[in-house]
Amino acid sequence: MKPAVILAKYLGLLLMVSLLVNVGCATPSKQTPVPVGQHCNIVWDKTNDPKVTLYQVTVTDESKQGKKTVRYIPANNTKLSCKDAGADHEGTWDVTVQSCYDKSMCGPSTEVIRIHITAK
Repeated sequence: MKPAVILAKYLGLLLMVSLLVNVGCATPSKQTPVPVGQHCNIVWDKTNDPKVTLYQVTVTDESKQGKKTVRYIPANNTKLSCKDAGADHEGTWDVTVQSCYDKSMCGPSTEVIRIHITAK
């Protein structure tokens, strides 16, 4: 079983978002990024708030001076490949997810999860 990251924090009105990378369970650590393969996925729990229309997924490339890539995902989807999110090469990445009513109004982001994409 490969390691995974589970992250939970309330967003808006008791909305819990979980961020999972690959399969399995692990405790998140800000000091040590979780190693994942190049075909990893970012998965989170669907909100119960019917007003949420989008999720904002942000990945930050630590090897390129914090270059951020932001993707807006329709609320009926709760999975995005790391590559489609912008984490498209080996290295260390920070990942957050936010629930949004529209592109200009989003809740607070989840805690930052650090992943390290490896060739294996």
